[in-house]
Amino acid sequence: MSEAITDRSALSDVEQRVVDEISIEEPWSLLEEFAELERLSGSEDERTAASYLTDRLESFGADYNRYDPELYISQPHDATIRTINKTFEPGIVKTVGFSASTTVQADVEYVGTASSDLVDDGEAGPREPFADLDDLEGRIALVDGGSFSIGATTVLEEKGAGGVIAIHEHRREPHDGIATPVWGGAPPYDEKDRIPDVPIANVTKHDGEILREWAESDEGLELELSTELTTDWMACPIVEARIEGGAAPDNDDFLLLHGHYDSWYVGITDNATGDAGMLELARVLEEHSDELQRDIRICWWPAHSTGRYAGSTWYTDEHALEIAESCVAQVNMDSPGAKDSAEYTDMSCWTPEAHGLVTDAIDDVAGIPSAEQFPPRAGDYSLDNIGVTGFFMLGSNIPKEIRDERGYHPVGGCGGNSDAWHVSTDTLDKAGKDELLRDIRIYAVSILRVLNAELLPFDHTRYADRLIDQVEEYDDAAGDQFDFGPTLEELRALRDEIASFREQAEAGEIDPEIANRAITALSRTLTRLYLVEDGQFEQDPATSRNPVPRYDPARDFAHVDGDDARFLQVQLKRAQNETVHELRTARDRLPN
Repeated sequence: MSEAITDRSALSDVEQRVVDEISIEEPWSLLEEFAELERLSGSEDERTAASYLTDRLESFGADYNRYDPELYISQPHDATIRTINKTFEPGIVKTVGFSASTTVQADVEYVGTASSDLVDDGEAGPREPFADLDDLEGRIALVDGGSFSIGATTVLEEKGAGGVIAIHEHRREPHDGIATPVWGGAPPYDEKDRIPDVPIANVTKHDGEILREWAESDEGLELELSTELTTDWMACPIVEARIEGGAAPDNDDFLLLHGHYDSWYVGITDNATGDAGMLELARVLEEHSDELQRDIRICWWPAHSTGRYAGSTWYTDEHALEIAESCVAQVNMDSPGAKDSAEYTDMSCWTPEAHGLVTDAIDDVAGIPSAEQFPPRAGDYSLDNIGVTGFFMLGSNIPKEIRDERGYHPVGGCGGNSDAWHVSTDTLDKAGKDELLRDIRIYAVSILRVLNAELLPFDHTRYADRLIDQVEEYDDAAGDQFDFGPTLEELRALRDEIASFREQAEAGEIDPEIANRAITALSRTLTRLYLVEDGQFEQDPATSRNPVPRYDPARDFAHVDGDDARFLQVQLKRAQNETVHELRTARDRLPN
């Protein structure tokens, strides 16, 4: 199918051979196998899927490891709603991972909408959900907000809610999900109180509208909410393929390609298509390992859905030092190949320095639209805190006009197909053979351009420009309450020095090995500044974030005064001291 490549002349010889050898046969066989497996983490079907992967890797002659760590996960089983003072026969009701497993009976209070953790209008209102809500005193909070925000759950519990019912947009079946803000499932000991301690249920749009009408009536609504879950440590297989680059055997740098293989139900486009794509790339790249300058690791994660990325978090913790020292990029393969997907515009994201690499690969292979999205705190991006360049989180998407015609509401996967995402209908018919083949080829070319680059193809001048733009926004938001000038001065100086360094490296005036170490070090500094707040070997919580999150509180100057404003100045002063120090260190480490 070489005729499907938009611009073969833009591909190197090895890229042409690899894309020509990529076939839909192996990926589709995996989809047919996984279409019979409900791969809930900790289940027998998940173990069967792991064995399928290792059997196929062995047949390719690829080196692989299987790890079986015990991960802290939460399997939802059942939820029921029984109205006390009304007659009601609800449709499908679901609980979510890390809900409390219990029964409560209480009055219901409709508390409004919380579809995101932050309200970023820059003008009015607090940026915390439900900031003006009174003490709920044990009442059950009814929330209208689509895919309910994790941060909002925490606030409602803090305000005394005895339980939470979230109204989802889907009219037939609420989406499955998870409530904990703890990245990786298992919290550090001093953060264990962040796991929710109230029962949580999701209901359909139709049922939620009825419950809201009753809750807001003069008579009010009383109901009994029951949830049943198993939350415990469970053995969950991680499968890792390792392909060593034979063209430069002394180079231990590696790229990590990864995606989850656990699922809600059979989860074809979330994420069996990604599993299939990774398996096909393992097959083909193993055949071309002698032409690779760097190594590639390919990992299939469990506990994405029921452990808040517990599989990728375990791997990151276990391999943290070698990731910090040698991982040049991480690539997430989640939800590619959805039927009718035709763009990389709404759901795909990358860190700014990878923009040209990714968009060029999309243009050269498929010639379809693409657009950069800010990476949300999601999608097994468990290497963020270490500071690893990342590209792709989700695959291609169904164009918005088609989604609108079909009446889809926004979701976080499956190409935007809300009739598939986290529901029982994510079946084989939701995947497209042509779409999946195209997406695997795009991934292959972008990955090869990292594996075989003499100089890593990451544009850190663009990264610095993005950071400058963002910090300028915070500087404007702070007004005369705080001055981000020292950060902007350091960023501009660093940007100029990066440009000079890159020019020298491309002219051959800096040894490529030294240059690549400097490029990776820049990613460590700038990615941590762009995406995270906590330490390099910690995990930020799984809640919404804005770019340069350590400075995001500057927006609160619009809503605070007096002592609170002074306290905020102290917080930002310390954050700026840390940032300026990191930027100066990055400048000092650039080769002259």
